[in-house]
Amino acid sequence: MPLGTITIRLHVEDNLFEVLARLAATRIAGNIPVISIPTGLNNDTTAFLNTMEGCQIVGKAIVRRQSDEELIACMTIVQRIRYAAPDRVPATVLAAAAKKGFYIARAPVLMEGRIEMLHYCQNQSICDTYHRYGNLGDRSKL
Repeated sequence: MPLGTITIRLHVEDNLFEVLARLAATRIAGNIPVISIPTGLNNDTTAFLNTMEGCQIVGKAIVRRQSDEELIACMTIVQRIRYAAPDRVPATVLAAAAKKGFYIARAPVLMEGRIEMLHYCQNQSICDTYHRYGNLGDRSKL
């Protein structure tokens, strides 16, 4: 089941694969992607996102330039923030997430799609169990 809105937070050390893999996974899961670029970040990755090919890949995703404080304020309207590695999450963002009970996905981006997709979906299990000697409930009426 899709989560809703996922913020893909860029970092100076992010490479193009890490950005595009997170964007693709967000879309495949049926979530709304928001690309959050730190203010003042201008590198090869952000330059690619502004090219004609980059704009086609980004598509209708929302692209925002945000400081860490603005990102923290957005925690109330997004369902998850996805970083590319645990060491790229600022301590202030982690502290704010801990206070709010907000989950930040910060595991390294993987090439294995079935494992990477776990960060973009909310799993739910439903199980009907009937004990061998216990109450059969609705089944006993058959």
